[in-house]
Amino acid sequence: MKKRPSTEDALRAIRAIRDEPEKFDLTRDLAPFLLHKSNHVAAAAADTVGRLEVGALAQPLADAFLEWMKNPAERDPRCDALTAIAKTLAALDHPAASVYLAGIRHVQMEGSFGPPVDAAAALRGICAQGLVRMFHPDALQECVTLLADSETAARAGAARALSETGQQAGVLLLRYKALIGDKEEEVTAECFAGLLRLAPAESLEFVAGFLTSGSDEIAERAALALGESRLPAAFPLLKEAWEATAQATLRRTLLLAMAMLRQDESVEFLLTRLAEDSEKSALDALAALSLYSRDDSVRGRMQEILAKRNSAVLRSAFEK
Repeated sequence: MKKRPSTEDALRAIRAIRDEPEKFDLTRDLAPFLLHKSNHVAAAAADTVGRLEVGALAQPLADAFLEWMKNPAERDPRCDALTAIAKTLAALDHPAASVYLAGIRHVQMEGSFGPPVDAAAALRGICAQGLVRMFHPDALQECVTLLADSETAARAGAARALSETGQQAGVLLLRYKALIGDKEEEVTAECFAGLLRLAPAESLEFVAGFLTSGSDEIAERAALALGESRLPAAFPLLKEAWEATAQATLRRTLLLAMAMLRQDESVEFLLTRLAEDSEKSALDALAALSLYSRDDSVRGRMQEILAKRNSAVLRSAFEK
């Protein structure tokens, strides 16, 4: 019987395949690594299948997942293999219902320096996405359960999955979760981002409502979600919130969100702040405009403004 390669040799071989895929038979050469004794090797192989979009290995991936589910706490610490395999299957839009249903219910408590930690939390969120992408009839039901999961990564994953449903039910669930809040801001932020992807037009005002209500931290999360959306209609909402607040950190975040929109109107507003506002406010605008450091046109206009202002503080910040 041919001896399996060591972990180091296997990882080296996978890197070679990833770097020069044209030199290999991807289906033949990657498949054996999915069931290597090392979960690190299996995870690397699954990640490479995803990167190279080797659809022919979708079923072998699903089979490998179910194999790794046999005594996973011992064989797959930190759920490295299971998580990588599920992530790749979901990215390939493979309808592996048996995988996703097993993964979304998997809990793997492992020792740590403190209390035991659940290594399968992210896996559950990924499997929720897999169910949604394959239009599984139980997808929404599973996502609702996951929204109440004890682990942050699982709840955040449920919110991301709901954003891909394409259904009004997904919109309502995300709104409800945003309204009742979560002990972790990350989950609420995923709700904001999900709403702006799933139903952008009807969600703009809803998300913007959190700019002026609730905690400053949630307001910042709402601002960043609006910026990431790149929706032109988000600019006046961010501008109005910036004008209405005196909270320094939030004002900085709102300016950054405007820059993230990458809209001409928002860039003009930031350049005006750089030219006309106090040195402190101009520094915030300058920080936001750093997103355009490789845009020669914007950079040139910033230099012109700074030359006229003749501020050593602003010049130093610009050079940094």
